[in-house]
Amino acid sequence: MADVTIEAVSAVVGQIYEAAYDQERWPDAVTGLRDLFGGSRSCIVRLSPETFDAVASDLDPEFTSQKGIEALLRDPLAAAAAAIPVGAVTHWPMGLDVAAFRRRELWQDWLRPRDMYHGLACNLLSSSSANWLLSIDRGSGQAFDNADIDLLRKIVPHMLRAGQIGRQLENTSALASAFSHLPFGVFLVNGHQKIAQMNEAAEAMLARPDSPLKLNGGAIVASNPKDTQALQQLVEDACCLRGGALPGTGGTLMVPSDHKRSDLTRLVLSVAPFVDARAYGLASERCAVIMVTEVARRIPDGFEQHVRSLFDLTSAEARLAAGLASGRTLKEAAARSNITVKTCRTYLERIFSKTSTRQQSELVALLKSTEPLSGRGR
Repeated sequence: MADVTIEAVSAVVGQIYEAAYDQERWPDAVTGLRDLFGGSRSCIVRLSPETFDAVASDLDPEFTSQKGIEALLRDPLAAAAAAIPVGAVTHWPMGLDVAAFRRRELWQDWLRPRDMYHGLACNLLSSSSANWLLSIDRGSGQAFDNADIDLLRKIVPHMLRAGQIGRQLENTSALASAFSHLPFGVFLVNGHQKIAQMNEAAEAMLARPDSPLKLNGGAIVASNPKDTQALQQLVEDACCLRGGALPGTGGTLMVPSDHKRSDLTRLVLSVAPFVDARAYGLASERCAVIMVTEVARRIPDGFEQHVRSLFDLTSAEARLAAGLASGRTLKEAAARSNITVKTCRTYLERIFSKTSTRQQSELVALLKSTEPLSGRGR
């Protein structure tokens, strides 16, 4: 390779870290790598069994068209690329029979016309469904030597760190903007239930001694294996692709599912797909969001004032409504307020009118549905 100055390497490393904080700058970093190595082109590709997309130094819509993607995914090169250990630098075609490789469609129709005769490759990120591969290519008669490999090995740790920073910023930004101030628990997890982020209410929920949720190696799990398995299935569904295009829908789970576990708080977990974050300018590992609310054991503080303002009730009507919602009978509510059952029935008719309900069970269901959400311990 030609002599490379410290200043040139530093400039490219600077571009890499700029891209870590601004995903739109990855094309500049990739172009800088191409120029530093005197290559014909350079790119970072996201490769999965169904899809292929890239951030490249040279725009080439034909290469990333459906035909180009299919040609790449059919070739053994795709599987060989995915098998490279993260952070390792190698020549491509990664130990494959070069003569056989150059007789195949991928080389003849797609790589050779683009002057991609020789290449260096490095796996930057690997998830359960995709790999992010850095590729730097040169033309005929410009093979990479050991000095090139040594230089890329010095740069790769910065690439890996930039990817970590970018993913953390994406997840933190998404959680901070959407969930941080919500009064119920929110966990952002990957397909293996590893927590990427959680809000303050979720942290408080995990810290409670009666919580049926806990951390195990950074993953969120339930207090018993059955619930953990059910949660895992919902998370996997929310993170998977349906036909390469749509995630599953997730679902809802109550933990603990064993009603006899009166020592634990009962929680309702709603699992749903979460918008993709990005890594290296490309869609990152799919995440799921777990929203957690407590099954209330009693009416929360301030509930009486809450329903009074919500339905324009009088103080006496609100007191009765809160009593019924807490599970008291009409007779018990009357005794607690030192009024007759007949007066209570009069208040109840007024509440029916103001809430557009017709019977006590319907009223209680409506009132319970308006309870303010809470993820914090009381």
